[in-house]
Amino acid sequence: MTARLRAAIAGIEEQLHGDPAFAHVSHLLVRVGGRVVHDAHYRGPRVADTFSLTKSVIATLVGAAVREGYVPDLDAAAPGADCTWRQLLTMTRGRAVDGPWEIDAVMALSSGRLDRIRSAPRLDEPGVTFRYDNGAAHLLAAALREATRMPVERYAATRLFDPLGITAWDWPADSDGVHLGFGHLRLGAADLAELGELWLRGGEGIMDPAFARAMTTAQNPGGPPENVPYGYLLWVDSYGYFAGGWAGQSITVVPAARAVVVTTGDPRFDPGPPPTDALRDGWRSARDLVVERLIPVLA
Repeated sequence: MTARLRAAIAGIEEQLHGDPAFAHVSHLLVRVGGRVVHDAHYRGPRVADTFSLTKSVIATLVGAAVREGYVPDLDAAAPGADCTWRQLLTMTRGRAVDGPWEIDAVMALSSGRLDRIRSAPRLDEPGVTFRYDNGAAHLLAAALREATRMPVERYAATRLFDPLGITAWDWPADSDGVHLGFGHLRLGAADLAELGELWLRGGEGIMDPAFARAMTTAQNPGGPPENVPYGYLLWVDSYGYFAGGWAGQSITVVPAARAVVVTTGDPRFDPGPPPTDALRDGWRSARDLVVERLIPVLA
């Protein structure tokens, strides 16, 4: 580890411990050139809710399904959806995502959650406008189950987790038996780093190579919440790409340095309903510090 990299990590550690805005941060892991150069756990469970990082795992599994021939054409209609696989992957299905179709309202239903997501009114022509869409990721999980003829968790275990050496996880399903595509998959920080390494290797041995390249390449201009371009359920910016989740979950990949940086946070989330958490006002993601202090040294 170079002196500049060591100093950058030390600066991040100092701010994590000294600034109350980062009081919920639970883990920081840095790998460069395939080697772990920093790995620190601060609080909370080690295998924890990844929130929206789940979406990027779903996209990775679609890449595996493309490689195996379960999904031969991304521009074909996804099973059970009124749009294509590609439109789900790029969040361009053109449907409303707020009010009754916001994901917390959908998950509060006792049944019929997929039907509620599908019933959202059309706002744009499919494939045109990015709109951050939790429901699209859940439709994608349902479509993947239909295409592979197996539960998403089982497909993930055999095609992704086992090959990467991931042994501890928990993936909840909704009342219709569909594993949640938008969030709440539980993984450890080291396992999240393995996913970043897989993307860095172009999906080697697991994903279709062309799909892996497209996943990590901007497909549209993106928008909130990250306000950078969007690939396949993955954000793309000037130095690389990243998966982002609420409360500070992130996998940041800097290809020029062969680097993968993982941050996690423990918001003490209770799904309810209504959902609650213990995040203090003004909380910040540790990824802010990765962008401010670490990426300038790596990129």
